[in-house]
Amino acid sequence: MDNNLQIRRAVGCLLHISSLPSEQGIGCFDDHARQFVDFLESCAMSYWQVCPFTPTATGDSPYQGVSAFAGNSFFINLRKFVEEKYLRWGDIEPLKDFNRTKTDYGALCNAYWPLFTKAYKNFLLRTGNCKIFQKFCQNEAYWLDDYALFMALKSKFHNQEWAKWPKEFRTPRLARKNLKIFPQIKNDIELHKFLQWKFSEQWAEIRHYAHEKGVKIIGDIPIFVGLDSVDVWANRWLFKVKKSGELAAMAGVPPDAFSEDGQLWGNPVFNWRHLAITGYKWWLNRLKRNFDLFDIVRLDHFRGFQATWEVDASSRIAANGKWVPAAGMKFFTKVGKFFPASRFIAEDLGCIDEKTRQVLTQAGFPGMNVLHFAFDGQRNNKYLPHFHEKNSVLYLGTHDNDTTSGWFESLPTKDCVREYLRSTCSDVTWDLIKKSFESVSNLLLLTMQDILNLGSEARMNIPGTASGNWTWRMVTQQVDTLKQYGTDKYLRHLAEVYGRASVPQGENSSGKNQV
Repeated sequence: MDNNLQIRRAVGCLLHISSLPSEQGIGCFDDHARQFVDFLESCAMSYWQVCPFTPTATGDSPYQGVSAFAGNSFFINLRKFVEEKYLRWGDIEPLKDFNRTKTDYGALCNAYWPLFTKAYKNFLLRTGNCKIFQKFCQNEAYWLDDYALFMALKSKFHNQEWAKWPKEFRTPRLARKNLKIFPQIKNDIELHKFLQWKFSEQWAEIRHYAHEKGVKIIGDIPIFVGLDSVDVWANRWLFKVKKSGELAAMAGVPPDAFSEDGQLWGNPVFNWRHLAITGYKWWLNRLKRNFDLFDIVRLDHFRGFQATWEVDASSRIAANGKWVPAAGMKFFTKVGKFFPASRFIAEDLGCIDEKTRQVLTQAGFPGMNVLHFAFDGQRNNKYLPHFHEKNSVLYLGTHDNDTTSGWFESLPTKDCVREYLRSTCSDVTWDLIKKSFESVSNLLLLTMQDILNLGSEARMNIPGTASGNWTWRMVTQQVDTLKQYGTDKYLRHLAEVYGRASVPQGENSSGKNQV
């Protein structure tokens, strides 16, 4: 791959769509998203990183969604539906009563789906045979047809896992032969296609607005998919899954300093031999979809492309697993041929072996530094700023970490931070933000929670916990306060002083780098 496609020196912000302010219970593609882009521009920030857009399932995690291709329908701006005459103001008025600081996904499900159904019916009445919608369905059929069918059937079978569906519906081919028992299901299928169309249409408008403001979008691909997903249902032979739909092996990580038993993730692992036979078609389609949505793609758990920690499905602890080779550079060579000018960030945190480092170097992708990991008292800690490399991305913390304020409060080695920064750390978040601007890492990404200087109450996710995550949202008044105190001006000053303020050059709106 072209090693010259390195991310230029810049700064950006990590904030998931769900965390934006809104009047409909969850962040969405409305004017608040545009106002956030305006805030980024005022801070001289050139990048906005989001978490995966996938529709969430049990646990509400965007990293355990029901599709690796579809978008979360809850991000649709319902006010736009009113403007398009699909809904009335009175239909969405009750949504204003939802909690504006936390997302309640269960309540959203109950409130949104009747509105979605009504909007689709009114769309049919108003437009009938819409050519733009038809064209979208044709262009996206490679993933959309199976997704819409899967979601419609999931509803018919009371949201059960697909492995528990009647046998005649456990593959797309069989399901399509037996749809006659559900006379009205065609409308349900088209509803899901309609929502994906509107999702893509509205996001394209937000992305275009961001580009006009000099802001590029960084997306995120979780390497694995959920067992109860359309991806496994429709492509079972690409995963190590039994004919019954049960796991044959599952993904995880081995024991380390943070977990003596390792971690069991429960995701099905890829059958890379079968993927290779297809020319990695499923993965190439997945990347195509992501580059239709984003300008840069972050590859989560990069080591998994070189080798996967596989654990037998019957095991209760991850320590019983083993490293099984994946595709490595063969895969990325194929990717480079199909997407020669596209750009990636590799999540290379944790236990990275030499073979994975070789793939990372050969591919030329920037890896990651996390400043929270730097202060364990070891002088040779690679995450300390003076060890950073230019072709890398620096975070204070990510969506999986505590806020910097919360992290420091529970840190047993606070003196290491004070000594390194030569500061009392009375305002440790901003001390570290300033230090991070100085780093030679080309790209710096700050979380919005740290810019707001919030504590652990604003943490987005605690890995290994099943509930209570992905709910944090900011409110408009918090951004207004930042502007009142001149925080955006200070961030712009830091960006200018440390050479991170220029607008990205040589990138077009399709997300392809043209350096």
